[in-house]
Amino acid sequence: MRPFFNANSAGLNPLATRSVVLLIASAVCGCESYDSPPIVEIVGLSQGRLSDPAAPFALFFSEPVKPESLAFKVVLYETDSEGRFFDEDEDPATELKVFYRSDPATEEGGIGQLDEARRTFTTTLAATLPVGPPLALLIEPGLADDADRAWKVRQLVKFGFDFSCGDVTAPTTFPERGQYFFVIDVDKPVSAQIQLLADIRVDPASGDFVGQFTNADRNREIDCALYGLTCKDTEACRTVPDPGCVPPSERASNGDAYVDFVANVTPPTGYGFTVRGCIADAADGSHSLGNFAVDVVVLSPPVTVKAINLQSSWVADDQGVLRASGSFTAEQVFLGTSPSGAGVGSSIARHIPTDSVGPVPEPPLD
Repeated sequence: MRPFFNANSAGLNPLATRSVVLLIASAVCGCESYDSPPIVEIVGLSQGRLSDPAAPFALFFSEPVKPESLAFKVVLYETDSEGRFFDEDEDPATELKVFYRSDPATEEGGIGQLDEARRTFTTTLAATLPVGPPLALLIEPGLADDADRAWKVRQLVKFGFDFSCGDVTAPTTFPERGQYFFVIDVDKPVSAQIQLLADIRVDPASGDFVGQFTNADRNREIDCALYGLTCKDTEACRTVPDPGCVPPSERASNGDAYVDFVANVTPPTGYGFTVRGCIADAADGSHSLGNFAVDVVVLSPPVTVKAINLQSSWVADDQGVLRASGSFTAEQVFLGTSPSGAGVGSSIARHIPTDSVGPVPEPPLD
């Protein structure tokens, strides 16, 4: 596995990272200053989002780069259970989905050019990047400046595109009614996972939807004795990906873990919220989902999340199960009454059989 530097997961703007690295290095080594290798940012990126998938894709470097050291890919953000990209894992059945690739010997998926100052690389892509699923910019090891200061690790910048309901009014083939399990991995302002069960109703004539999203907790009623295990009173029985006695707070491994969760709407730990938005069908049979911003209040622990936005792309798998990958953003997250910054993360979801997890609250239909 090749390590990578992730400015996003550290909660930092890539250019701001230079200052942090400088301070840390100075404090540790006692030297006067530290000059890192070139830092890269995606032009126009705000809270992990870009607004126009048809616009040229541009990178900006904190200092001039050596052209022969620049190698990067724009890919679908997909990793294995250990967080490895599909060109880093050991599974020959997995393959990295690459939309654009550029290195000194190869260019695929578009036409790019480094400007004369060697600080901006602008690409006209051959195909529009998808709206909804999380994407990633992977800068390969070796990116260097004129003084040969070079990154020894792969750098990662996660991003995605906004899907707006403002101009979407069209028929959709998305199911008119369904229940779904959402797993949201929050990168910042704090690392956390949110599990939600949702009942979503769709108007097939317009693509508008209303959904009731409810906190999902591990089902304490599952009996691990069925698997030859004895769990403590403080533990829950997990069945996916394999049987085990786990803390109730353990993260869901994937969307198929819905069988281990139940809806909890009862305060102070339970909560629910109504989401409205729209769904648009793509020519390849996928569906893009976006919502109007919504606030969520949790009593215990006391957390308020302002203006949540979920963007996702849905497609049926080989068994016909609708699955989604996408992004999570929030305007501001309050821990108690203290603002902690914008929320940024990724999400996965899947359709689940009706009533397979017990009662799931229905959305208001007025």
